[in-house]
Amino acid sequence: METDAALIALARSGDRNALATLYGRYLPTVWRYVYSRLRGDEPACRDVVSETFLGAIENLGAMDASSSGVAAWLTGIARHKLLDHWRKAGRLPPADREPPGGTPDPATALEAAETRRTVGQVMDRLDPLERVALEWKYMDGLSVREIAGRLARTEKAAEDILRRARLAFRSEFQRLTRVSEHRVGG
Repeated sequence: METDAALIALARSGDRNALATLYGRYLPTVWRYVYSRLRGDEPACRDVVSETFLGAIENLGAMDASSSGVAAWLTGIARHKLLDHWRKAGRLPPADREPPGGTPDPATALEAAETRRTVGQVMDRLDPLERVALEWKYMDGLSVREIAGRLARTEKAAEDILRRARLAFRSEFQRLTRVSEHRVGG
């Protein structure tokens, strides 16, 4: 399994397979990021994600090939493409991230929306390396060995990153839910 740094080097030299591998590796991360902010608008999500990867290809020379750089770099491009999308539509970014649909029980729907919002906030605040490791582990179902390979680290180092990420996630989630409960109760 090629490391991100090796794939970036190959992509810069024109290797289309390296680009395809990077695309496959980071498409789920970028898709989730954009999809959550576009509240489930799949056609708009497809457009923004496409624009994100086109922007990345056009600016491949500016890419930091460090192990945590690719996800953070692509998320930054996606953030700018989302702002462009909302500007073109003449709208402001939505304040919440509740996808369309919902559940029939309003109390359950509100609680689920609040939890999703808090999880999104926590993930946004994590170190990019920790965020991508958690996404790969829990959303993409990768093994520690696969994560280590993608990060060009040992399995022990990948386990340490995941451990730190879980602790940081738990701590920030608890902090945000305490703040939220305090606001509601006080």
